[in-house]
Amino acid sequence: MSEKTSRLRQRLRRSGEQYARQLELAMAEEGPLVRGSFTTRERTCGKPSCRCTRGELHRAKYLVASQGGKLRQVYVPAADEVMVAAGVERYRRFREVRARLEDLAQEQLELLDQLGRSLLARYPPDDPLPPALHAGPRPRGGRRGGR
Repeated sequence: MSEKTSRLRQRLRRSGEQYARQLELAMAEEGPLVRGSFTTRERTCGKPSCRCTRGELHRAKYLVASQGGKLRQVYVPAADEVMVAAGVERYRRFREVRARLEDLAQEQLELLDQLGRSLLARYPPDDPLPPALHAGPRPRGGRRGGR
């Protein structure tokens, strides 16, 4: 076994361990996930005697998320503010972990391809077959030539 092959196996093992840790984080997430961002809007109501005319604006909380390519804002009552804020934060963390898993999976595939190339034996020795043109996935669909 070459030193390069050994290093590739070590890197693949470490990447797999990182993947497992990230997967555990994703699975440990409890409670509902709420997609979107949680924002505060301030406005004036238009009543001439209201405090908002003196600069003390009315505040309201909204959940903002895209729907069909457009932003949609949903009013969040005060009783639901804590639950929605926590759900939005859980969703943000979940998406970060998912993105990290995607990166690690791609890294693992690249390392696996490198490992495969490092283990590839050239045959026949005197006139070897050329290397594969690409290292992408094999076509799916079962056995060749039917059953």
